[in-house]
Amino acid sequence: MATNLVAEVTGALTEYCEDVQKVCDEAAKEAAELVKTTLHKNSPRKARGKGRGRYARGWRVKKRESAGLVSYVVYNGTSPGLTHVLEHGHIARNQYGTFGRVRAIPHIGPAAEAGIQRFELAVRARLRRL
Repeated sequence: MATNLVAEVTGALTEYCEDVQKVCDEAAKEAAELVKTTLHKNSPRKARGKGRGRYARGWRVKKRESAGLVSYVVYNGTSPGLTHVLEHGHIARNQYGTFGRVRAIPHIGPAAEAGIQRFELAVRARLRRL
């Protein structure tokens, strides 16, 4: 009788763990897509010239799986080197040396915070329904 109870509890916990993992995977995907669309809208664009909007259009989402865990990475596929420079600003240079700093355009940090909040709210709401 005790082994029957142990088997039932183990089965119920295994099923619950699978449900929680599924809920977290779905919420993570939704949050990553939200971050991508937010970055697409709020990223800086060149006013004129070649490459207008190339940086803003370059945001991608990649799904990574390792050891049974799923994660999503949002990255810029067209201009990955610009992300840090635009987010934090940089020193401007001309032929005589440096002449000041270029202002930062914080767009990644706010989008990431919105994604984290969306993930937390979605997981809490869906786990209440289980």
